[in-house]
Amino acid sequence: MSKTILILGGGWGGLTAAHALLGQVPKDYRISVIEKRQSFVFYPSFLRVIIGEKPDLNNVESPMKNLLRKDIEIINEEVNRINPETRTVYTNAQTLQADYLIIAMGSELYPDNISGFTGSSLNLYDTKGVFDIFEKLKNFRKGKIAFLITRTPFRCPPAPYEGAMLTEWFMRQRGVRQDIEIAIYTPEKQPMPVAGPQIGEKFCQILKDRNINYYPEHSVTKIDGKSNKIFFSNNAEADYDLLIAVPPHGAPKSIADSGLTDSTGYIPVHPQTMQLLENVDELTTRYPQVYAIGDNAAIRLLNGMMLPKAGVFAEDQAHIVARNIVAQIKGDKQSALFNGRGICYVDVGDGMAVEGSGDFYAYPAPWINLETPSPEVRKAKHEFERVFELWFSK
Repeated sequence: MSKTILILGGGWGGLTAAHALLGQVPKDYRISVIEKRQSFVFYPSFLRVIIGEKPDLNNVESPMKNLLRKDIEIINEEVNRINPETRTVYTNAQTLQADYLIIAMGSELYPDNISGFTGSSLNLYDTKGVFDIFEKLKNFRKGKIAFLITRTPFRCPPAPYEGAMLTEWFMRQRGVRQDIEIAIYTPEKQPMPVAGPQIGEKFCQILKDRNINYYPEHSVTKIDGKSNKIFFSNNAEADYDLLIAVPPHGAPKSIADSGLTDSTGYIPVHPQTMQLLENVDELTTRYPQVYAIGDNAAIRLLNGMMLPKAGVFAEDQAHIVARNIVAQIKGDKQSALFNGRGICYVDVGDGMAVEGSGDFYAYPAPWINLETPSPEVRKAKHEFERVFELWFSK
């Protein structure tokens, strides 16, 4: 009888895991991916959409049926419940049993958790939202553009800052920057707080150099689209003419309903093996053939903060889990360990990007290095996007 490696979620982490397992497991193992969406969404290209560099929907989405590797089975269903003890998955259409289970369902967007979000703001993390942002920006000539981070954590922590810097550059290219105010409002104490105060100060200086106003520790309570006002918990208010916002994120409902989350709202996992934790303090694991990777996983760092939700980590975790599943199947020792290291390319405008690299598992706090912005780094970021073309046919 055939055996099954079941991957929940056909996003960045899930498809990376599927590709990493291909050709490495015996032929009697089938690799199945459950994904509720008909299309794969390539989020790294969203920022280029808002300034017109990616004008076609085909640049950021591809039907799952166009996946080049046909030996990855795509099950287009929605996960309703997960039983990790028996490795049983209940979908809206059937019940599936797995020999190995990888939970890679990412984080969901919950815009309705903020009063007035829907209808008043443009969603920076939504396909329709980013194309709508471009349509607004290309005709915007005068007034205030506000970027709003509603809640933390959210995926790709630099993204809203990149969005503001790219918008600033776009407006300069159009010759209207002098008549436009750009501001960022966030509940964070600094940009990307997990990176530490020095990195935060560097990013604040980059924003200042571009005349982008920055308002930290502003937690939104509601948005009034009629008066174009944002209201915050510190009793502050802000006006806007165009509002671009990051909605609240959270684990998919089916994960929470399955009792897999802890106080973080996500699945606690071992920081090196990505196996589900039984005891967070002692790092004892349970369900040896069940893993969680990417945005739906929670990893507490040595300084008490959480590992950021970023595609680079989901990708590395997927490879680690794939190698360990192969080792289990072959009866070998599981030796692959996720090390918490990663590189991120951050757009800063003017055709340049900055490379940020670091060790998030460093003691006593993450060690992060920020290079000088350059066109070469932006080219490297674009090269990173080629995986979309390697996975899917046009």
